[in-house]
Amino acid sequence: MKYNVLLFLLFLQFSYGQETENKRPVKFNHDIRINALVPFNSGDNFLAKANDPQFGIGVNFSFLRIYDFKLGAGYDYIYYNTTDITRAGNVENARFNSVYGDISYEIKIIKKLNIEPYFGIGSDKINFKSQDRNYGHQTGNDFIIGFNTDYQLAKRLSAFVGLCYLESKLDINTSPEFVSFYKNSKMLQLNIGLKIH
Repeated sequence: MKYNVLLFLLFLQFSYGQETENKRPVKFNHDIRINALVPFNSGDNFLAKANDPQFGIGVNFSFLRIYDFKLGAGYDYIYYNTTDITRAGNVENARFNSVYGDISYEIKIIKKLNIEPYFGIGSDKINFKSQDRNYGHQTGNDFIIGFNTDYQLAKRLSAFVGLCYLESKLDINTSPEFVSFYKNSKMLQLNIGLKIH
């Protein structure tokens, strides 16, 4: 399967080889974003009510451009300290991992300033730990929508700040009255970082 995808991407890259570089509607892209993220969990759910986010990091790679649309993939990691063991269980911390695919659209505002809205879907995994003991994990699916504002610092380097809304639907097996509390998660993320292009 991996070889079929690779062959398809190569076909897309070279299928427009007779045209000039600027006129090709499909081409490989190589934007890499590395950022710190500040999460703000909200709603009546266990991440918002029983955990305190400590830090987060993220990386995103846009690998294919179709006109001004970009296809990409990313990974986010957020570390939480547990603040309420009556709601979160006998754990000390939670580690939120999200892997996603996204589609973004680049809008040039002025020469060095772009805005790039995006949306994506992905999957997440939350690992629960206390010291060296692992208390298992919870998985789920994510819906993501947001935007980044890029300011070009050099030919291949930009600084960016962005805002992202992430909603998770987590897998849970518990009493019906607790399902909503442990199944849903809503998060607003402030992203600050560098983009290599």
